[in-house]
Amino acid sequence: MGILTIYLDRATNLKDKDTIGKSDPYIKFELEQNNTFKDKDYGEMKSTTKSNELNPVYEETFHFNIPTIENMELTCKVMDDDTLKDDKMGKCKI
Repeated sequence: MGILTIYLDRATNLKDKDTIGKSDPYIKFELEQNNTFKDKDYGEMKSTTKSNELNPVYEETFHFNIPTIENMELTCKVMDDDTLKDDKMGKCKI
């Protein structure tokens, strides 16, 4: 078994998704093993939320316990924290 370590430094030039004030971004990491017949979920982790900030600095570290690196897929979502429903600001898969 191994450990996948992610260091989240910062995000820059985020687009404002709020009509009043600025966005309150946080980053969500989801890890899964993309298999031919059945995917295996290895969980999700979330950064702190940075209020009214379009260039947030996080300096946070995350750890996932994984059996192998083969077929692993890490999804990174940038979200805007809102009262009713969080807005997606961006997404990528690695």
